Amino acid sequence: MGVKSVEKLVITNTKPLTKKEIFKLISGNANIAESVIRDIFDDYTKLLFSELDRCGEFKLLDLGKIKISHTDARLGTNPLTGEKTVFKSKTKLKFSFSKQCKEFADTLYI
Repeated sequence: MGVKSVEKLVITNTKPLTKKEIFKLISGNANIAESVIRDIFDDYTKLLFSELDRCGEFKLLDLGKIKISHTDARLGTNPLTGEKTVFKSKTKLKFSFSKQCKEFADTLYI
């Protein structure tokens, strides 16, 4: 199901939407109970975490991709003191936006 009217999603408030407001807007446009929408988002979040654990990558539909990247421990030097230090290995999340999102950002005049 798609959004019935875009006007319902346009809000004059300048603050970002809260989770509750997002659930309310989607449930109003799709004629589905808010509790069902909340359950769908919970399942989607669980799926995201399980896929990141399984293969280290998850595609967020038309928004982009989340990837897990690992960095190994390395030896570094403090530029002020010249002291040698060891930087621990890290696991980070990286997000790369889709071409569609990048093109949309180019159209904004903020």
